[in-house]
Parts: sequence; C-alpha cells; structure tokens
Amino acid sequence: MTEVTTPTVFAAAPWKAPEPRDLPEWRAQIRDYTGSKDGMQMLTEAVNAGQAAVFPTVRGMDASPGAVASVLLARSEERRLREAQLYYATADMTSLALAAAATPPTEPVKEARLPSPYGFMVFAEPIGGYSQNIAETLANVPFAHDVPQISVTTPIVAVSWGLWRPDDVSVTGGPKVQWVNQHAYGQFTTIPAHFNGVWLTFYAAPGSSFDALPADTVIGTLPDGSSMTAGAIVAQSAARNMPLTWDNEMALAFGVPFGDPEADTVKEWGQVVYTAWQLMSQTGKTQLTEAEDVPRDRAGRKRDRRDGITGSSDVRIVNVHTAHRPSRSAAEQDAEASTGRRAPHWSCRWPVRPYRRNTCLNPRGHADSACEHEDRIVPAHIKGPADKPLKVGETVRLWDHQPENQ
Repeated sequence: MTEVTTPTVFAAAPWKAPEPRDLPEWRAQIRDYTGSKDGMQMLTEAVNAGQAAVFPTVRGMDASPGAVASVLLARSEERRLREAQLYYATADMTSLALAAAATPPTEPVKEARLPSPYGFMVFAEPIGGYSQNIAETLANVPFAHDVPQISVTTPIVAVSWGLWRPDDVSVTGGPKVQWVNQHAYGQFTTIPAHFNGVWLTFYAAPGSSFDALPADTVIGTLPDGSSMTAGAIVAQSAARNMPLTWDNEMALAFGVPFGDPEADTVKEWGQVVYTAWQLMSQTGKTQLTEAEDVPRDRAGRKRDRRDGITGSSDVRIVNVHTAHRPSRSAAEQDAEASTGRRAPHWSCRWPVRPYRRNTCLNPRGHADSACEHEDRIVPAHIKGPADKPLKVGETVRLWDHQPENQ
C-alpha cells in the first residue's frame, strides 16, 4: 500500500502595500536588479525550472536555454519599466476588479483598453496567488536532499506591461530568436513572428517562499556537507532588499478572447488586470473609477532623468468613483477578513457582484453583423443606506381584508 504524504501548509507574510509616493523608487530598484548579475541568475533558474510562461529560445547559442532567455527577458523588462506610467490601485479598486473578473472578459483583447502603452501597477490587495510544494520545486536543485513536504502560498501583487515590439524579440547581429508560450510544464506553443499584443510581467510580494518556514528547517545539504536552512535562504533574499519579486510573464494577443479561466495561473491574474483596464477606460454615464496624480518631487525627477527613465515619474492613484465606492465600515470588514496572501473576498464591500454586459456599439449594423461589441461593467446595485445590511428576497404583501372600492 502506497502512503500519501499531505504537505504541511504555510503562507508567505501578508502583503503590505506601499505608499503611492514610493512607486518611483520601487520602479528604479526593480529595474536595476533586473539587469544585474543576481537578477539574471534568478531568471535563469526560473526558466530552467519551468516557471516562466513566456520565454525566448535561440538556436546555436553556446549557453543554457535559461542563460540566453534571462538576458532577453531582462532587457525587455528594463524597457517596459523605463517607459512605464505608474499606477496604484486602491483596496476598493482592487476588490472591484476582482469582483468583476469573477466572470472572464467576453470581448477579444483590445489595445484601446490599455491605460498607457507601458505601465507598472501595484495593487493594495493581492490579485491572486498560488501554492507550491517546496520538495517538488527543488526536485532538480543539486543541493536539495530530503526536502520536507511543505506547501507555501505566494501572493501576486503587481504587474508591468508593454506593447510587444519587434526589437523585443531579436538579438542584434545574432541568430533569430523564437519566443515560446508554455501553457503547462512540457506543453509549448510557438509565438508567431507577426504576433500583435501586450506583454505582462507579474510580481509577487517581496521575500522568499521560505519566509514562512521555521528558520532551522533543513532544506538540503551543501557540497561541503553543511546544512542549508530556510533561515539562510531568507537571509540571502533579504540582502537583495527588493520591494517586489519577479514571478512570471504572459502575452495577450489583440483580437483574441480569454476563454475559460484557469485558477492560480497567469491567465487568471491577466483577467483581473484586463478587467481593471476595462474599468479605467469606462467614461461618461458608465464611469466607475476616478484618478488622482501624485507628483514626484524635483530631486526625484532629476534622478529619474539621469537613470534614463522616459515614462512618467508621477503616480496615478486609481480608485472607485465616489458614486459607487463602498462604505468605510464595509471596507473595514473585508480588510479584517483578508489574509493578505490571496485575493480578498468582497462579501461586505460588494454584496451584489458587479457584472458584465455585452454592449453593441453600432446597433444599426447589428442585423448585418457590421457592428462592434465590447464589455461594459455594470456596478453593483444596492438600494438604501450603504451602511445598512443588504436584504435579498421577495416581498410578499398580505391583505387581511378586501380593499374598499374607490
């Protein structure tokens, strides 16, 4: 009889969002680290371990696939961060995007939905997360021996994006680069050379997956015979002093719908991000969000120019429009229930979930299929004072006598 071992479940530290004014410095730190030796080593290990969903391959290169991919991944991510408009999604905005994204977008992905060609957005609450078995993750690492069966949850809290550009997929003066989309480990799809879409990079809360483990947990044995502990790995991670950690990539093709959701994957997180873009692009009578810009101080602007930052140094705070914003008490109840490690629940904030309406933009051409459709997200409808409990059900009127004739 085979004994099945259930892994012990731990969770990473709860996500604590920064102040919006901190984002320019975060962008600079992440950009510098991405192009550093340590940053590219991290990307190399991720690609070799099968973690990267999108990565390049180059035939004839005298290097490991991960080493080649890390250079190109780092180069393209540095560009996206350098040219990015900075966004901060408040807790209410994050919750609204998650609530609306519970049903996937029905429209094909549209370039017009992007709030800017390049962007970097940090969310006040996680937009998702995933759990990984450390023993399985370290299965191909040489020093990892007799690793305990421990499952750790990692929250996804930020995203960068940029239009897919031809020079992002080439090596100057070198052989042709072929980009690959990895749907599941061992299942690959070639990305065509004429691909037209947007690239997304997802970031996890800072620190190592080993943060949640007791510091003296033995992970493996080093070549010299000494033990590698979770505490030692965390110390190495802390020495980098990084505000966020690269987690994964994805490419969205313009004109192609999302399809069925896939829990705890880049596809699920991408749906939340795209839904946030949809909410931000709705204007007029359907406007559900509002924005406020936080200007960068003069010294910071000068430093950004010296560092080659061509995107905005200001931070755009995106919040739910005041006409649709939940009450403070409802938000506080949701915040108390949130673990900060997974997408939060909106049981108090959004008692009636926002929903999508497929809207025809040219009804006159509808009969001839000459029209265009797009998603419109309809806000939750709550009647009565926002601080009062929501009552859902049918109203029954009881007549205890025959009404008098008028």
